[in-house]
Amino acid sequence: MRVSHLVTSRIISLLGAGVLGCGGGSAKPDAPPPIDAFACSQSGTLNVAAALDFSQGGGQANGAVPTNGTQLEVSVIVTSRSQPDRGFFILQINNGGVYSTATGKAGRFETPPTPGSYPMDPDMNLGFGMDFVDGVVQNGNGTASAHPHQVALLDTTAGGTVRIDSFTPAAMPGMTSTLGATITNAKFKGYNLLPSGSPDPAGNGCDITVQNLAFTGLSVKWQTAAFPPIAPPPTQPDLAARPDLAARPIDGAAAVSADFQLVP
Repeated sequence: MRVSHLVTSRIISLLGAGVLGCGGGSAKPDAPPPIDAFACSQSGTLNVAAALDFSQGGGQANGAVPTNGTQLEVSVIVTSRSQPDRGFFILQINNGGVYSTATGKAGRFETPPTPGSYPMDPDMNLGFGMDFVDGVVQNGNGTASAHPHQVALLDTTAGGTVRIDSFTPAAMPGMTSTLGATITNAKFKGYNLLPSGSPDPAGNGCDITVQNLAFTGLSVKWQTAAFPPIAPPPTQPDLAARPDLAARPIDGAAAVSADFQLVP
């Protein structure tokens, strides 16, 4: 599948929002306004037959240690052409989850990671992660922001599988690697964001199942500075304890528009 407009961008902030309403006066008391039915911004099943080919979009993603970060990160945000204000982002972090040096894991970017199938990582131990968001805005200056009302995060009970299809060559300062992966049978639990910006732990029922989603040709330009040394992965905060979903900065995200649709 062809994708377009691959540009360097940053998910600047993830904020909750509220709505205020008021009614006019009359000689008789106004009837209570109708209660709007709750609507999911995204829910259902995603099954994309053809791989998203990032090589067709031009440009490349950055592989760098973000501000206040400790390890290399690669991030991509993908929005729907039919609904450009929503989509998902894929975040890959060196030395954590799938990309750790633990037995049965793929290994670090510099190895490079070993192709194969692995359990997907939840946000609390992120090496290869995927989150769905609404409220995506293209800023018109080569950046994208997400100010969502709803998110969908990996269901840590049901989980999912990521297959690392390609990661060549190994990451080296100043050089370029090309990545490809396939996500299958992954379940994501929907949450509303509270005014504080943190997910409401109760969930909202706007759940998503990814049956099959593959991408190829993701070009990553690595930072020229020396890479951080191997160290124990940092402890990630629990979902309920996170002040917001921007607790971990996401720098150099590649913004992509693609044809995909969630089926109820």
